[in-house]
Parts: sequence; C-alpha cells; structure tokens
Amino acid sequence: SMWKGLNVNCTDSSGYTPLHHASLNGHRDVVLKLLQFEASTNVADSKGCFPLHLAAWRGDVEIVRILVHHGPSHCRVNQQNHERETALHCAAQYGHSEVVSVLLQELTDPTMRNSRQETPLDLAALYGRLQVVRMLVSAHPNLMASHTRRHTPLHLAARNGHHSTVQTLLEASMDVNCVTENGSALHEAALYGKMDVVRLLLDSGIDTNLRDSQGRTALEILREHPAPKSQQITALIQDYMMDEMERRSIIEEPVRKCPIPAPRTSVSSPSASPSLRHKNDAVTSELSKLLHEIKKCRDRDYSFEELCHTISSHSMDSFGSGRIQSQNLHKFGSTQQLQG
Repeated sequence: SMWKGLNVNCTDSSGYTPLHHASLNGHRDVVLKLLQFEASTNVADSKGCFPLHLAAWRGDVEIVRILVHHGPSHCRVNQQNHERETALHCAAQYGHSEVVSVLLQELTDPTMRNSRQETPLDLAALYGRLQVVRMLVSAHPNLMASHTRRHTPLHLAARNGHHSTVQTLLEASMDVNCVTENGSALHEAALYGKMDVVRLLLDSGIDTNLRDSQGRTALEILREHPAPKSQQITALIQDYMMDEMERRSIIEEPVRKCPIPAPRTSVSSPSASPSLRHKNDAVTSELSKLLHEIKKCRDRDYSFEELCHTISSHSMDSFGSGRIQSQNLHKFGSTQQLQG
C-alpha cells in the first residue's frame, strides 16, 4: 500500500499536514483514511491552526465530527491558534450554526477570548450571525453578563447596525444600559449612523444620559459631527427625550386636592356665633321686604319695568353673596308660582 512507510504528519512550508489540506478542502474520505493511518489531529500550522480550525472555518460539519470522533488521539476542541481563537470562534464568526452546535455538544468553552478579547458570541454579534447568536445565548445565558470594558455583544451588533441581533440580545435580557469605555450601545449606533438600531434602543428604554470614558453623552458626540445622518439621529434622540420628559411630568405631577367649601346656610345652628346669627336675621328680613314689594306690584298690575325697578331698589349686598342672591331669586320664582 502507498500509505506504508509514509509520514502522514509531514508538513509543508505553511506548516500544513496532509490532514490540514484534506480538512480545508472538504475531502472527507481522505480525512478518514489519514486518521486510519494515525494522522494527528493536534498538529498546528504556522499560524497555530489545527485541522479542526480549518474545518470549522469552512463550515464542514461532517469533517468536524470526523476529526472529533475518529482520530487516533483525542482532538483538543479548545485548542487556540496564535490569535488565541478556538474552532468555535472560527465557526461563530462565519455563521456556521451546525458546526457551532456540534462543538457546543463536545463541550467547547464558549467563554474563551481571543487576542482581541472577543468571545465567539462577540464575533457572531459583530458580524450579525443571528442564528449563532441565538444558539449561544440559549446554551449559555451566562455569556450575557460576561463582557470587558472594551465591548459587549450588544455594542458590537449596534455598531454594525444588526437590528435583529440587537433585538435578540435585548430579548435575552442583556442590559441595555451596559457601559464600556466607548459609552453605551446608543453611542455606538449613533456614531456609526445606524438609525434603525438607535430607534430600537430608544424604544427599549436606554438611558440617553449615559456617558463614555471622556464624559460625553451620545447626543454630545453627535453635535461634533455635522453630517446629515448625525443631524437626523440627533433630532430622533431629542424627540425621544422630550417625549420622555412629558411622560414623567404626567406621572410625577401631584394630585391637587380641590378645596371643600364650608357649608352655607341662613339657618343658624346652636353653636353659631352672635354675629353670624345677626347676619342671617338681616338677610331674612331683607328677603321678606323684597317679596312683599313684589306682591304689591303684582296685585296692582304694575308693568314689567316697574317690577324691575322695585327689585333693583333693594341692595344686593344685603344678601351676603351672589350665591344667596340666586337662591333667593329662585325662591321668589317658586313663591310666585305658588301664589299664581
């Protein structure tokens, strides 16, 4: 056989073994044959990549399964290359959801960070790999709270305008007000002109007063950029802030209690003061005089003008207030009906 006596782990100028080449180019039968003749899955190329990295990068789920389960040596699924990326990083950033699923089943650690401090979730969010994002946050909810001062998955998705990814992260309970050295996700979306994401973040209740490491709000940064898109986003944020102020003023406005007027009556109570009793007696007397004069006018068939003159000749001040006046005139009408 041609395989006898061959060094199946020999490398070329790039550090590739035959297994690297077969894995990268999707030659499944060749991969199986190389593994049968004890080709190692744990030889790194000049960039530190193992055959598993290349198969994951290509998105070949069958070769990934073969490398994990059929090698003569245990495949190190968490092995990092020179950029400290695992095979899961490679699959996540290119959206290879089937490969991600297999690697998660094989207990690949999704919290590992590359040389740029990015997790596989960070890369999936950065490139808008929605299905991968959903898989990772579902399998490992703790990833939502694991972030650095440099970025979060939400910041990376917002910066690149991945509306659905931002929405998925928020629905998975990621803190919309999480702040990095660049500020909030609103800072990122606003600065990069992602209008739809800005609107989504505002609708999600993000705090517009959050500041970056230099003490600037998103609105203050936008004012430094006179581009039309920046002006549109500025107007959008300002409108939201005005609406929010109005809403809070309505909620926080104290309920004003209407003053309850004291009861008014011409009938003196036993505890009434002497002055109050005297005033009530005077009102009653004046009212009696007015009714008597009106009766005389009616009996003598006086004209309407003379009747009005008779009423106006009595001082309305004697009745204490306009309320008593209207009440007494109402009584006058009732008396006239009774006498008619």
